[in-house]
Amino acid sequence: MPVDISSDVCGVHFRNPFVLSSATPTKTGLNIAKGIEAGWAGAVMKTLVPLEYARVYPRPRFKIYWLKDQGAYPKIVPRSLSITDIEEGSHLTPEDYAKELDAAKKAVGDKGVIIGSITAADIETWERYIDLINGSSADMVELNFSCPYAGEPGTEKKGEKLGWTLMYMAEEVIRLAKKKCAIPFSSKISSQTGEVDEWATKFEAAGSPCLTLSHRISTLDIDIDTARPIPFGCIVGFGGPYLVGYSLKWIAKAAPRVNVPIMACMGMLDWSDAIKYIMVGASTIESCSAVMVQGYDVVKPWLAMISKFMQEHSYSSITEMKGGALKHIIPPTMVERGNEGIYAVVDQAKCTGCGICKRCCFYFAIEISQGKAVVDLKKCDGCGLCQEVCPEDAIAVKRLTERDLYPRPDSRPYHKHYLPKVDSKREPICGLSEE
Repeated sequence: MPVDISSDVCGVHFRNPFVLSSATPTKTGLNIAKGIEAGWAGAVMKTLVPLEYARVYPRPRFKIYWLKDQGAYPKIVPRSLSITDIEEGSHLTPEDYAKELDAAKKAVGDKGVIIGSITAADIETWERYIDLINGSSADMVELNFSCPYAGEPGTEKKGEKLGWTLMYMAEEVIRLAKKKCAIPFSSKISSQTGEVDEWATKFEAAGSPCLTLSHRISTLDIDIDTARPIPFGCIVGFGGPYLVGYSLKWIAKAAPRVNVPIMACMGMLDWSDAIKYIMVGASTIESCSAVMVQGYDVVKPWLAMISKFMQEHSYSSITEMKGGALKHIIPPTMVERGNEGIYAVVDQAKCTGCGICKRCCFYFAIEISQGKAVVDLKKCDGCGLCQEVCPEDAIAVKRLTERDLYPRPDSRPYHKHYLPKVDSKREPICGLSEE
């Protein structure tokens, strides 16, 4: 069955959902052309910033945590990796920035969507940058209200960088862009705002035709031998695949509340992450970290795998798949609880008797006997922690019986069917059914 992996955002056609996010891999027209040639559908050029000092880069300026020390690298790129850097914006002047956008579009033509990215500290500069983009060959522009990462995110304190103040001026900027911008624009929301979905509704109401959600966080690390901040001595951006769940959450919360397309950003490591983003409502997915450590060609297997997945699951298009997971997301109050008959089971053939499960069992239900783990069902709560820490996958948590074999440790009587009203003629059991 043929599948359509293209996506349309604000009337702009993307041949597939994969977009290079605003970062080092998109710093020039040449970089963008290399990415589009590899198979990316679009690219967001590294953000044009008004800060003169930010255009002069420190050397070195990158630090990657939890990559080379994870054993399987480089054969396997670990999901734990996090990239931090102090490359705060484009090194280009506004005039040169526009020239690079033109060069990128000339090089890729209709094969790729060229997206500018701008930020500013005052309305006058925002207006000047919008005019600059209007005079370029860009297909879209991203209004970056997410970075640089500064002042003190989460407060109103103004720092040397733009920081939190960007979010407070965003609605005014969006209204300006609605009037002045000659091409479609997307408003990029900081993930550090606390309630991304609330900001999404505000941005839509202000007139934003598209939203980019969202952006990496800012952090600090300390060298305990010198008591100095590392690696650069200041608060810096900190992002990577480990943040994928954080970003999925905000898109899943925002998508049902807005009627504009969402461009996902933050945390994508492989093609399956893209599927997840689409299933919670995204139209396209921007990627940075995966490209930074694997190069532009990482998109090639993604294209093959997303097509294969769609064929195997009978999805004919990205549109058909979009938002499919939203109806299945439930509040914690609806999670089935008090499941009976669930216990840990050890596959003796796989078990090496390492004892990791025993040390992590806080119900003290596991012992090592004759070099193998043994579960005491009278103590086992079926929590599943042993299954998760076993390095040999020798433990599985399964339903062994319909009802519990023994009273559960540390548990009150509970059943999955909560009864808000109890028959007054019967003795209530903790306000719950004793069925």
